[in-house]
Amino acid sequence: MTGSNLTLPTKACHNCRKRRWKCDRSLPVCQKCLSSGTECLGYGKLFVWNQGVASRGKMMGKSFEDMLSTKKEGQAHSAPQKPKSLPDCNNNAKEDDFKATSSTTMAVVKQVKMETTIYWPLIDPLVKDLNQPSRYYLFHFATQLCGDMVIYDGPGQNPIRDLIPASSVHPLLLQVMLANSALHVYNLAREPINESRYHENRKPCLVAYYQAVSRFGGPFKSAYRDALVAKQRALSLLAQSVGSVNESNFDIVLVSILLFINYDLVESGMDKWRVHMEGARRLINLLETAPFQLHEMSKLRKCLLSDLLVFFVLGSTLDFDNTPKKLIPNSIDLKAILEYAETNNYLSCPAPLLHIMLQAFELPDVQWQQFGEEASLARGHIQLLLEAALSFDPIKWASTFQPASPFEDLKKRISIASAHRSAVCIYITRILPSTHASSLLSTSRGSSVSSLSDLATDILDHLSNLSPGDTVFKSIGWPIFLAGAESDDPVQRAVIVEKLDALWNEMYWGYILTVKELLGVIWSYKDRGAKGEDICWVTEVKRLGTELLIA
Repeated sequence: MTGSNLTLPTKACHNCRKRRWKCDRSLPVCQKCLSSGTECLGYGKLFVWNQGVASRGKMMGKSFEDMLSTKKEGQAHSAPQKPKSLPDCNNNAKEDDFKATSSTTMAVVKQVKMETTIYWPLIDPLVKDLNQPSRYYLFHFATQLCGDMVIYDGPGQNPIRDLIPASSVHPLLLQVMLANSALHVYNLAREPINESRYHENRKPCLVAYYQAVSRFGGPFKSAYRDALVAKQRALSLLAQSVGSVNESNFDIVLVSILLFINYDLVESGMDKWRVHMEGARRLINLLETAPFQLHEMSKLRKCLLSDLLVFFVLGSTLDFDNTPKKLIPNSIDLKAILEYAETNNYLSCPAPLLHIMLQAFELPDVQWQQFGEEASLARGHIQLLLEAALSFDPIKWASTFQPASPFEDLKKRISIASAHRSAVCIYITRILPSTHASSLLSTSRGSSVSSLSDLATDILDHLSNLSPGDTVFKSIGWPIFLAGAESDDPVQRAVIVEKLDALWNEMYWGYILTVKELLGVIWSYKDRGAKGEDICWVTEVKRLGTELLIA
């Protein structure tokens, strides 16, 4: 998302000039109009549509139907009369009459054609049955939300965008898209309108919203209610579709579940996403059965599986238990899914690191085990996984990485990959009880870090190379949370909050605010402990019982 500089208007808006109000000339709409509940007509040239097909002459203020009805009434009241005698006309006179009659006929035909063309409604068939708010929500989904769901939103690189036309024949897909968009609009509408903030921060997402929504009769005060209504309709349709899923509607149902998880991220990222993930897991298991097996996987299905797998991996990081965690069946090539995810999923996590995380999920729960053969064996496996993560080379990975865009800056991808590497190391280390965490790092071969705080510092160092507007800036959520959970430095904590605020201003997804709240709880918990004590924040997260999806 990129912003452009805004130039203050030199004149009052059309509403204020008409009502003789003192206009504040704020952008993108006048503050006085918004506060009075009036649609601001803007500052540029004002186009007014006439009610009739012509602005002057006989047809002024009349429609094509009015002309036809008048003609029919005239024909009904005047019966045709046969002339008593026909004048004896020569050929020239007949030819002149024919020319005059032809000219008149052609003029009428041209006028009818012109009037018919103007009378046709210029509405996209995709949205012709939707009301004004729903039309805007679908427009908002296409112009803002779709771009946030992938790394690159170029032609042919966003399968979710390519599905928008299918919403006209799949009510489930339409309703879940409207729910996502309306909820995102609600997040945007809560942001206070302040002229100085527009110019100082230039929040592209917020500016684009207010510039576009007025064309649809907004801003809409009912966005949150609209989101809940659309979500409820989508849930009802999903229940029906899941009960009759087949190979023809499988992808539509799966993408709808993905969008429900996305809805939860836009809302808060808490709890409810887990139910949808379980539904996705059961559907994906059907791919091992005969009716759903494919010799070659489509790009859409590969996109859906990779996105769900990334959410599954990152969502499971705060679930420190021994519950089996497996989403992709053995019959599906996991490597291909992971490689697609690192190229297209907006979290931009390298495939080798995602694979290490999946291996960590297969380990038994040793968080509270201090001794015993099982705990010793698990610590050996954890040590191997940690060393594999530490040995991951982002620069070497980037040199063989095939970017999805020819304009990709690989230095940015190296920075976010390095941050993900340290975040994975933090997660793997925290699988063990806190008494063994530091020793695990210090004894790892080839490790340049000796403590978890070093890993947190490394994450922040790499994220400092990213700024709002970068393609991968939206990928910082998960690594910056783990850096914050391990940080004891007030200066670092302030930087983390600043980064999260910048991410909120880029995306306006509710999980970002939830991450800030959770970090506040963790920091308060750690600050209550004794100075120098290694306090494991996992304990506090478990006590809260929050199933948070941090993406």
